[in-house]
Amino acid sequence: MIPHDLTQSIKVSLKTATGQLGYILSKLDDADQVENILLQLKAVQSMLAKTTYELLDDAYRKALAERISSAYQSCPGNCGNEETIEKLRKLFPELRLEEVPEKLREARMVEEELKKFLSERLDTPSPRD
Repeated sequence: MIPHDLTQSIKVSLKTATGQLGYILSKLDDADQVENILLQLKAVQSMLAKTTYELLDDAYRKALAERISSAYQSCPGNCGNEETIEKLRKLFPELRLEEVPEKLREARMVEEELKKFLSERLDTPSPRD
């Protein structure tokens, strides 16, 4: 689910872009408006790119945060991934959007390794058995 404040921001951006596109459509037949049309097209393009990044940032960061949190909580302290988990946990606030997909893949790998580790640990009888 998209957070309410992000939804509102996206709606405002899309309404603004719609208005700019309406202006562009109304001025297309006016040869004197070419510069204004180009300016408006660039503005729409920029606004849509910004809105896309905001939405991607929210979706990717939320997924990454959930995976890091899950890995951090699942690692009993000797799972073999402590260093990676801690590195991801410390890096998270400063990650640039373009880094998030790679870090998400890294978190998924850690998660899979943790599942395997925990599964093997549960399948192995304890020395007291």
